[in-house]
Amino acid sequence: MKTVSESYATSMSNQYRNRSHVKMIINSGGNEYQFLDSDIASIQKATDVDPLTRRLPKETLSFSIFDYEGSYNPSNPSGKWNVLDENAKITIQFGYELTPNNIEWLEPDYYLLSGRPTFNGGVATFQASTKLNHLTKNYYKGSYGTKSFYELAVDVLEDAGVDNYSIDATLMDMYTNAPMPITTHANCLQLIAHATRCTLRTGSNGVIQIKPFSVAQTPDEFYLPLSSIAINGDTISKIETLHKVQCNLYIYTVADSESTLFESLIEVDGETDVHIEYDASTDQVITSDGGEITNVHTYASAADFTLIGSGTYTVTVVGKKINTSTRMVESYISADPNGANDVEKNTLITDSTMQSDLIYHVANYLQYRLTHTVKYRGNPELDCLDKIYMDTVYNSFISALVLTQSISFNGAITGTMVLKSLTEIDNVYLYDSSNTLVEDVNGDPIGIVGTEDYISEYSLEDIDSFIEEVVG
Repeated sequence: MKTVSESYATSMSNQYRNRSHVKMIINSGGNEYQFLDSDIASIQKATDVDPLTRRLPKETLSFSIFDYEGSYNPSNPSGKWNVLDENAKITIQFGYELTPNNIEWLEPDYYLLSGRPTFNGGVATFQASTKLNHLTKNYYKGSYGTKSFYELAVDVLEDAGVDNYSIDATLMDMYTNAPMPITTHANCLQLIAHATRCTLRTGSNGVIQIKPFSVAQTPDEFYLPLSSIAINGDTISKIETLHKVQCNLYIYTVADSESTLFESLIEVDGETDVHIEYDASTDQVITSDGGEITNVHTYASAADFTLIGSGTYTVTVVGKKINTSTRMVESYISADPNGANDVEKNTLITDSTMQSDLIYHVANYLQYRLTHTVKYRGNPELDCLDKIYMDTVYNSFISALVLTQSISFNGAITGTMVLKSLTEIDNVYLYDSSNTLVEDVNGDPIGIVGTEDYISEYSLEDIDSFIEEVVG
């Protein structure tokens, strides 16, 4: 959550608020274009972050400005459209008027334009997303061999030209020998964060972050009262109980003998820089039936080199293929055989301890099955993965995790959040077929993850086999 003053927090929680404000700056080609409340027709700022990083975060900004003179009309030959950088930097800040002419501005968020604007009826509309969402070029420089996940993340980020990042130091002590698959830089970071039980996101300061996640974090000092929620604005849903979590371990072995990985005709005229891709392998040797090969850089599944000559040559790559096999481990989380099964697949997981840790990490989060989709007055200081308190119609409150946050502005602020309830899990217990509470060797009742007690079909005499079936 963005840092705010006590006056801001108190004022924003009041049933009747003062006016909210917004200001935006586009930096393009050394020029700065500023837009204030009166210039802005609408803003939609949306963020969606998966706490388990099973997918990439969505961090987008859409905004429209009044442009009656057509400065951003693409058909205007003297307008700004043609000179506007397609990836221009955008700064956006929300503010709240504490007292007349006294505005508290929040920390800024940073985006990059996703192309030039469209124009219709005197309104220019822009689309933007964070630097992380712009990392769409492929990373192909993965290699086979043991390296830390920290080293992997740095390699990917620096190859993408990113120098503004924060990687948690715990990744220095986690290792893999997997060759990184050829995919976008953003997808590579997602695989790294998922395997290391971290979240991947862009901080409000524009820094790409990979850091550990835990549902056990202490809630922020933020309380969402019923007065902030729209009438009928809390839609509650719940999915079936989690039954078990499965996770693959990936095993990579190098073939004993060499084989042909790549063979193709390449036409050159003088010096030609060549990029080729092939199956994952080691000990690659590149040859040509003519010309000269220099500046060779080989990776697990790709190579860059310079071919000098004139004509068409056959280029061949031989090496030892890397074979892949998997070993799946599963853990039963509840005794409900009709519950949901979760499967985690990440080709970077080559360590059995990391495999087990990921199963526990996933199960610990996915045990929470209830979500709230809340339409409310909007608090732009909130970020995804903030843990907050929320009032309910039952004269109680819950703690909840912010999964998505969408802030709209059209002269005033409104918002929509998807919240994961973190207070639905109570201690429920296992009973045998005669409704007798089952205890462990220490005399403590055996708890079950779920929302109600589970009555087994087994007697106490047979309960050991039941427990073995349930918990593995």
